[in-house]
Amino acid sequence: MKVRDRLVMSYALVGITLAIPSLFAAARLGELRDLAVRERARHAEAALAMGSIETGLSEFDRFLRSYVAAPDSALRQSVFTSLVSLRGSARRIEDAGFGNAAEGFETDLAGLEVEARKLDSLVLEGQLGEATQAFLVLQPEINGAHEGLEAIARTIDARAAADFLRAEEISGSARAITLLAVLLGLALALVVTGWVHQVLWLPLHRMRDAFSEVADGNYAPPRNLPYGGGDEIGDLARSFRGMTQRLEDLDKMKTEFVGVASHELKTPINVIRGYTELIEEELEGDLTPNQRDILDRIAEQTRSMSKMVSRLMDISKLESGRYEMEFEVVLVKDLLLGLVRAYELLANERGINLHTEILPDTPDDVEVDVDLFRGEILGNLISNALRFAPDGGEVRVQAQPGSEGVLFEVADNGPGIPRKHRAHIFKKYYQAERSQAVGSGLGLAIARELVEAHGGWIKLGEKTQGGLGGAVFDVWIPTRVPRKTKDAR
Repeated sequence: MKVRDRLVMSYALVGITLAIPSLFAAARLGELRDLAVRERARHAEAALAMGSIETGLSEFDRFLRSYVAAPDSALRQSVFTSLVSLRGSARRIEDAGFGNAAEGFETDLAGLEVEARKLDSLVLEGQLGEATQAFLVLQPEINGAHEGLEAIARTIDARAAADFLRAEEISGSARAITLLAVLLGLALALVVTGWVHQVLWLPLHRMRDAFSEVADGNYAPPRNLPYGGGDEIGDLARSFRGMTQRLEDLDKMKTEFVGVASHELKTPINVIRGYTELIEEELEGDLTPNQRDILDRIAEQTRSMSKMVSRLMDISKLESGRYEMEFEVVLVKDLLLGLVRAYELLANERGINLHTEILPDTPDDVEVDVDLFRGEILGNLISNALRFAPDGGEVRVQAQPGSEGVLFEVADNGPGIPRKHRAHIFKKYYQAERSQAVGSGLGLAIARELVEAHGGWIKLGEKTQGGLGGAVFDVWIPTRVPRKTKDAR
């Protein structure tokens, strides 16, 4: 399955997981809204009807009292009109959904109407005393009707409380479902994230590391890439493996060619140098100054070419693993003393102060290949420092304690290395434009290979307060070369 299809399926699953509970929660919230709207209208209607009944009972009592005291047709009409109004308000309560609560009140109204008609008959017959007595008898029934209203009010309150509980239940379930949906969505999102990390990020991270290895010149294809995958990443991994194998073959061919060409070049160079020396010996007295200058130039260029060929052979041997190294334990002070003796003449010619320093707690000795470490590693760095330091300048070689080893620092007060070159100076054939000096661009590359063969590392250091202001190179090596490193060589 393609990566795109997997991602689409994962996103769809997350969306469905979130959508279903969300729809359920939305439905529950809609139900809650409908309940709130419906019950609000019912309770409002019932409350208005209750107010009308309370007012109607008071009016009925007042009209009836006035009618008994001073019989009048208008008052008589008002008594029975108030009864009709009370009956209508009772029906409004029934229509609002509280019919059971209103049944008792309607019974009370029916009794009030019967008694009111009896009282009306007495008034019409002129029996006002008996009508007054009947009115007094009717008062408890009017009070009973008021008490019936309180029963209706309690019923409405109970109904409101039940509706509130129902609303609380709906909101609680909606909240729980929503929370559950969020938790499930987060859990699924974590699962999808883990899957993406496993299927996409890890292979891509390995691919990135593999590309970095190729950029550093290591063309061996790593084994932990998903070469067997059927998706786009698997295709990319297989293409990358084919590319690295081709690059590895080309690099081997290049190394072999450089080794063979360097070896073949040594013979004609030695022949040129031999003939130059022979001419100087046999014609020493017959050479003109111009001819001697030409021979000196030929000899100088021959030495330069011989040194360049030797470096090419060294890098070829290092890359092919055929470089033989002889490790021995040497005192750090003797190592630095030999360096000073080898380069002090060159330094004195330009008035450069070449000095060494051993800081406290530095290990007394280290295990190195003395000739290679002194000549190709520290010697290479000192040679570069002397080349770039100004006349009358300073070059310092310092030894200090490192983590289970010795850290050598070579610093000069030259122009330093521009930032744009700092990431490339250890690459083969690369030359930083610190000055107009020329070379093969192999010195630092060979130095790095040899330092790593000692189990250490070399890097371009940072300028610090109190430093010389130019380039700073740090070389760290363990006090004893690891056994696996020796075996690998």
